[in-house]
Amino acid sequence: MFFNKSLIALDIGTSSVKLIELGGVGVKGLRSMGLELLPPRAVVDGMITNRDAVVSAIRTLLKKLKINPLNRRVSLSLSGSSVLVKKIVMNIQKDTDLNEQVFSEAEQHFQIDMADIYFDFFGLDLPDGLGQENEKTVILVGAKREMIENLIGAVRESGLRTGVVECSVFSASNMFEYNYGVFEGLSVLLDIGASTTKLSLIINGLFVDTRELPIAGEEYTRRIMEGMGVDRSNAETLKIAASQGEANSPPELPRIIGETNEMMVQDVRTSLDYFIQGGDPLARIANLSQIYLTGGGARILGLDAGLAATLQVPVQILNPFQKIDINPKTFQMDYVLMQGHLYGIAVGLGLRQMSDNAA
Repeated sequence: MFFNKSLIALDIGTSSVKLIELGGVGVKGLRSMGLELLPPRAVVDGMITNRDAVVSAIRTLLKKLKINPLNRRVSLSLSGSSVLVKKIVMNIQKDTDLNEQVFSEAEQHFQIDMADIYFDFFGLDLPDGLGQENEKTVILVGAKREMIENLIGAVRESGLRTGVVECSVFSASNMFEYNYGVFEGLSVLLDIGASTTKLSLIINGLFVDTRELPIAGEEYTRRIMEGMGVDRSNAETLKIAASQGEANSPPELPRIIGETNEMMVQDVRTSLDYFIQGGDPLARIANLSQIYLTGGGARILGLDAGLAATLQVPVQILNPFQKIDINPKTFQMDYVLMQGHLYGIAVGLGLRQMSDNAA
């Protein structure tokens, strides 16, 4: 089987670069996977601030995984405050071009010079009985040109070419649907990264909204540093050790993590209340049915239990490789099972094709 035309998925995050390569038709097979850590502040709020470090990480991964970058294209994800995603309901005007009308709406809602961003949109096909005949629900997507060109520049410098660029929330949703199918009701995806947590709402298989929460992995680390008087490196080690169930953790560590969990749970609850009580017609057709966690912070000690207890729904760690064919002779299955949640965005990117119209 040949995979030479597949896209190489690169998830360039705050703390690391993840690479995934999938191949095959129908059932996807894992061909390559790897992770390379980045120095602090190499990527800030989705913007590459230390290009040398990022390019070095990409090149290191390509070398380790024996991937020749010549004429290879990558799929990339965007995140951070420079990415704008907003759901609106438009009154469709007769004899007016839809693209022009959406562009005008985006100017008003984004409140930014449209010449400074790359912009796209897609419409939501609502179930019968929701919305008015002359209304259309649209997801507006924009990203600052500076951010995208900065990202593409680093990829080119590493010897690769860019094929698909999309928002990370859509990568996560794509990965979720491929592995878990369509669920009835409201499903919540929580992608807990280093600097931000992205909450996505999916109703009956339809992506309907997203929110960005301020608490993420770095907030846990910061609170451990302050509460225990340790440096960042030790705080990160303690956080990971506690999440892996090591019994020798200091007694104050679970308390600090638990207090931060309570803040995270409250943010999730507030976001859900805002959606459910905000008059969105989609909120009327689906009750909250489950929550899935992905990203580097998905296994934070006690977070899944705290969400389940407060919101009274099942909560589980999402497995991005659930329906991916993996050869156990090629990959360490223990690593895939224990660290797979780190690759949620990368797997979603790996499922993309050059022909996709990805936002």
